[in-house]
Amino acid sequence: MFPRWSALLLVLLFVLCSSGAKVVTIDVNAAKALIHTGSVYLDVRTVEEFEKGHVDAVNVLNIPYMLDTPKGRVKNPNFLKEVSSACNKEDHLIVGCQSGVRSLYATTDLLADGFKNVNDMGGGYMGWVKNKLPVKTLLPKEEL
Repeated sequence: MFPRWSALLLVLLFVLCSSGAKVVTIDVNAAKALIHTGSVYLDVRTVEEFEKGHVDAVNVLNIPYMLDTPKGRVKNPNFLKEVSSACNKEDHLIVGCQSGVRSLYATTDLLADGFKNVNDMGGGYMGWVKNKLPVKTLLPKEEL
């Protein structure tokens, strides 16, 4: 019997193979370069994670892919609708999360929904911080 994460990985591989869209994962330095040329950084972490610190970019959006509920995290049922309201399907998007898992799922969903220019940022915010790239916080230091 497979562990639960193995089943999720198999489902993700099936979705990636069957959607016809190929997820392109780039490292944080390539993401930084694209952000500086006008790509939108789409942070798919929770609002609370975003407020504690996020990629410092001119064009940054926070649209959570997962929502915290009393029963745990669940997929945001309005994710695609919210992104479609904020972005055009031709916009260049860099999708990031905390470590690179949620962004992979979000990128897969965006490509399947018809977004054309979407890249997944491998390593997520943790990789960004590890590489000492610029960050921004919305909370005062005493709340961090």
